[in-house]
Amino acid sequence: MADGKRVTFSKKDGKVSVDGPNIIASVPASNGIIHVVDSVILPN
Repeated sequence: MADGKRVTFSKKDGKVSVDGPNIIASVPASNGIIHVVDSVILPN
């Protein structure tokens, strides 16, 4: 995360989520992978 905090990934019924929102796509980038989620993830 850009703010340095940790997130929790989970998998249920073949769907992967990160702190609640589902990952709907993964896009390769020059410095890693961009995960597209179906909701906005806000810092706590």
